[in-house]
Amino acid sequence: MKITCRLLKNIAILFCSIFTVATIAGCIINLLMGNTNDTYFHILDRAVLTLIGSIIIGIVADIDFKNTIFNCLIPYLVFIILAFLYVFISGFFVEQHPNAYRDIFINDTIAYIIVYVSIAIYKIRAK
Repeated sequence: MKITCRLLKNIAILFCSIFTVATIAGCIINLLMGNTNDTYFHILDRAVLTLIGSIIIGIVADIDFKNTIFNCLIPYLVFIILAFLYVFISGFFVEQHPNAYRDIFINDTIAYIIVYVSIAIYKIRAK
């Protein structure tokens, strides 16, 4: 697959949108729970995971498998494996929360579903 300016632009827009919404939502939830500080590592982790997801979705959005389940499942599996790998590698540098893998699985699965459904709706309306 050839990397084009359109692909890079789509990845950048998707990254910025998801990162902004996730950061604002995380701040609101933390403030409502009484937690008034967020670590910079946590914000950088969110940025890396959002970038991984944006790249995966940006690349795979143009690929059309014959089976619609594969259109959703293959990018998700690649994304979640890379997210788990990132958590594993970052565990060598910072202390991980005991439920880090569970939290990554739940949060990233929900985010993936929302973004994937949004893109699917956009594609249907574009036709």
